[in-house]
Amino acid sequence: MNNSDQELVAPISFYERYTDFSDQQIKEVLKNHKNYQEPAVTAAVKIAIERELIHSEQDLLAPEYQSTASEGWTLFPEILIYQPYKKLVASIFRVLFLSSLIPIIFGVLKYAEGQLNMTYLGVGLGLIWLIINYIVFKTQNLIVLFFQIIILLLVSIGLGYKIFSQQFFKVTDVVVLVIGSMLLLYFLLYLKKLIQTKPESLSGQ
Repeated sequence: MNNSDQELVAPISFYERYTDFSDQQIKEVLKNHKNYQEPAVTAAVKIAIERELIHSEQDLLAPEYQSTASEGWTLFPEILIYQPYKKLVASIFRVLFLSSLIPIIFGVLKYAEGQLNMTYLGVGLGLIWLIINYIVFKTQNLIVLFFQIIILLLVSIGLGYKIFSQQFFKVTDVVVLVIGSMLLLYFLLYLKKLIQTKPESLSGQ
């Protein structure tokens, strides 16, 4: 098949897939048309005209079909396309799952030193964090996620108090605690926004 044949087949392929889309899904394609391949947009425009959602391709210039995502820098970028969104969420969960190993490893090290109380504390916190991560991963429940944020803040405050209550403390301990807590808090808050702004799953992107 040469290039000209592929150009003819591609729009038909998108058209066949998009015929099963709801009106709202077609509008999402049109609204974010700059993020789609030209054949995909062409197919979506054709279907939208057939369904009388728009009158012509010129309607894409209307504010309704312009992406509302901020073009400037933002702390929590909004992801409008499902596949990149899915990959980003998966990456955040990987970080959260791996972070549960930190207190567990800490507990194991303290066990080697004979400090059983610190062992139970570290392993316990790690397992609780792991379980909550799993629940949020499976349900994407914002209430559970909010509870997870509260736990992070309480643990961070408690560790900070323990560090500063010592007669001599290492500045590196404070730096590690602050950076680690801020990074986890950022990932949790970003995950919260992503869950709230989840785009529809659109095939054929």
